[in-house]
Amino acid sequence: MKIAYFDCCSGISGDMVLGAFIDLGVSVKQLKTELAKLNIGAFDLKVKKVQRGHIKVTKLDVVLGDKRKFKDLESMLKLIEKSKLDLNIKIKIKNILIKLAQAEAKVHKQSVAKVHFHQLGQIDTIIDIAGCVLAIQLLGIEKIYASHVVLGTGIIKFADNIFPLPAPAVLELLKNRKIKINPEIRHETVTPTGAVLLSFLTEQVSNMPIMSVQKIGYGAGTYESADLPNALRIVIGKADKIAGPDSSITVIETNIDDTLGLNFDLLFERLFKTGALDVFTCSIMMKKQRPGILLQIQTEEKDLEQIIKLVFEETSTIGIRINKVVRRKLNRKTLNLRTDYGIIVRVKIAFSDDQVFNIAPEYEDCKAIAIKKSLPFKIVYERIKAQALKRFG
Repeated sequence: MKIAYFDCCSGISGDMVLGAFIDLGVSVKQLKTELAKLNIGAFDLKVKKVQRGHIKVTKLDVVLGDKRKFKDLESMLKLIEKSKLDLNIKIKIKNILIKLAQAEAKVHKQSVAKVHFHQLGQIDTIIDIAGCVLAIQLLGIEKIYASHVVLGTGIIKFADNIFPLPAPAVLELLKNRKIKINPEIRHETVTPTGAVLLSFLTEQVSNMPIMSVQKIGYGAGTYESADLPNALRIVIGKADKIAGPDSSITVIETNIDDTLGLNFDLLFERLFKTGALDVFTCSIMMKKQRPGILLQIQTEEKDLEQIIKLVFEETSTIGIRINKVVRRKLNRKTLNLRTDYGIIVRVKIAFSDDQVFNIAPEYEDCKAIAIKKSLPFKIVYERIKAQALKRFG
């Protein structure tokens, strides 16, 4: 599978993404031909090499012959719909614009229909978004991953109004993503267009996924920095066939020798409700040969503090160990299978690309059939698994 990784160490904007794609080999002539199908009037894509730090990177400027603006989402969507672009390209562009409008509506406390795009309604916004969607198709990229983003502080002016940085719409679009605020950066590093492309097109990961690197491209930002090249780096490569990208999780451990075994049933229940990915215990021998229990919990960073609080509340431990580990997992999906028993059972499939590694019928569904039919559970389970292997294997 061909994948891309956005390294956003200096932020991201629409022209940085499109510039990096051009640096990766996307034909400017082909882009212009496709973008002309939007019927947006005269425009040009000016591409040049600029110095950012110690490297030469691609700077893209959209030159407009038509200075008109789109005041609302509806007028922009109509333009896309009337264009001669392929249907799947139209759908992606419209969905990105809708997501951008929803973020603006949220921060302005308005309905999507009433949101005015101000600077975002300029033609170059559409060109940036449409150009990126087209470039992804031209490069044959199937999946995109991204790093966390670094955001600057200060103020920015929009339509005679002053807003704090990061811009409100940018923060709205980056919800549930890891971000870093650098107070020493006093300019905009992530634009709303960059944020919506990041939010819509990419999946955030802690580290660059394992891949065979094929190409590397750099798209220049407007600001120059003495500390770090102001450029977006995009890496394209072939993904590892086995499992998805690596991700980071936190493992919490503690040794317990003076908590009643009765406590663990409710503890497990509450840990899972709080967001624990997995919980288990095993018997250990502690100092002075006292029998004890090792409690281990796997969790994501966002749930860490709540889970730590719960462990201290529900057990007698006075100290825990916290470790960051790398996890790689197979893709998973749940499908419905109509069984020979005349009952639909959920079946969990673990896979990577087109290869299925594991198939497991849902325990509770098999248990219900075993009870209803007065059959041994293992007979029901094995029969349904054989059906599932035949159907999905």
